[in-house]
Amino acid sequence: MEWLVSLLHATFSWISLNSLQASFLVLVILLFKLILGGYLPARFHYGVWFLLIIKLAVPLSLASPLSLFNWLPAAFSTPVPYPSSRAGTAALQVDVPLQPPHFVAHPDTYTYMPEEARFFWFDPLSFLWLLGVIVFAVATAWSARSFSARKLDIQPVQDVAILQLYASCKKQLGIAASIPLSISSAVTSPALLGIWRPRILLPALFLEKLDADELRHIFLHELCHYKRHDIAVNGLAHALLILNWFNPLMWYAVFRMRQDQEVACDAMTLACLRESEVTAYGYTMVKALELYANPQQSALTAGFASSKKYIKRRIHMIRRFQRTTYAWAAFSISAIIALGAFTLTGAQETWGKEPLFHLPVAGEVVSGGEQYAISIMNKESTPVKASAAGTVIKAAYDAKSGNHVVVAHEDGYQTVYAHLEKLEVEQGALVAQDQLIGLLGSTGRSTGPHLLFQMTKDGAPVDPLKYLPQQAAN
Repeated sequence: MEWLVSLLHATFSWISLNSLQASFLVLVILLFKLILGGYLPARFHYGVWFLLIIKLAVPLSLASPLSLFNWLPAAFSTPVPYPSSRAGTAALQVDVPLQPPHFVAHPDTYTYMPEEARFFWFDPLSFLWLLGVIVFAVATAWSARSFSARKLDIQPVQDVAILQLYASCKKQLGIAASIPLSISSAVTSPALLGIWRPRILLPALFLEKLDADELRHIFLHELCHYKRHDIAVNGLAHALLILNWFNPLMWYAVFRMRQDQEVACDAMTLACLRESEVTAYGYTMVKALELYANPQQSALTAGFASSKKYIKRRIHMIRRFQRTTYAWAAFSISAIIALGAFTLTGAQETWGKEPLFHLPVAGEVVSGGEQYAISIMNKESTPVKASAAGTVIKAAYDAKSGNHVVVAHEDGYQTVYAHLEKLEVEQGALVAQDQLIGLLGSTGRSTGPHLLFQMTKDGAPVDPLKYLPQQAAN
């Protein structure tokens, strides 16, 4: 069971980090649409959301100097670590023998620090996330079942004239696949249904109330959904939404994507019509709106329907519709590629990149040359600060080290602050660089006020002075 818990933790750690990064992408996309919305064609309003799908679906990203995350704290690029073995996560021991303040302990005289810190609160969050995924997955399956042929009492269209009109629409779009045209009294709006065996569903009332031109508009719209693979996109987006159910910004983003999808499908349909038919298409949309009260949608549908609130936007696009020129298409594609380079890439790993450590306390620094710790002497109660940002994995007292704090940092580094007079942080706390963590003292086996400062990299001791060149020189 240990490996299952570890896998769950690692999965949730990546999902939560990726969802946080995707939230920044959503905000950038919305800003991008706000600034350039009046210049971009409808299909590119929809296409820009594919950046979000790629971000949520692809676990890896290439490092780039252009990445947004180069300007954000490392916490936005680093998953939460998890110990390789719970059984091996014993209490941390910093075993420093009795020596004068200027003495620096040899590395063999204390045990190495564990490689990773365990966050006690992460286990319940991981299981809560898994429970949410299961609940939303079951709800989605139940919703999809309500659109099954048996539940909807689907009947094939028998009218020869309508079938001929439908066949001519398929031919116009170059679609040779078999896509049954059916009717149902249980649906309230036209919809394309299904990924593997798609079919177009029409409310039975539509065949009675709409004329041939209006039906042709609806057929073209639904077939454009098929040609654009919108059902598969909606299914993938919903699956990613289930994994990110805890992020309300993702729900809003998928909602906006579905709205932009309908507008983009309208634009593709209008491109298939003559100039004189553009206005008539708008009237078809209004008439269809009058015939249904609430459009039905699921993760595996794409339809002509839209709520009354958002139908105005589609009508506005129809009134302003112009066929996209090559220049505007090139500009839109370039803008989306540039946005992707800014948001889909990761923080750049430059040569020699390491956490920038600061001297934890002012005072006289004493080192034993090749030794692996330093003593910093000063008066009691002098503030001791975190050398770098990280997580407190131990804040405790023992007879040898006295009050001591251990902080885990990114890239496998850990720092130890021993013989403190007072602890100012607790285990599990997140600390910023230069944040107060304790007061200098002489607790434990010590002969005078000083701070014993130690460092490890991936569990092995390192010389702190190599990471504090400027402070040591001072």
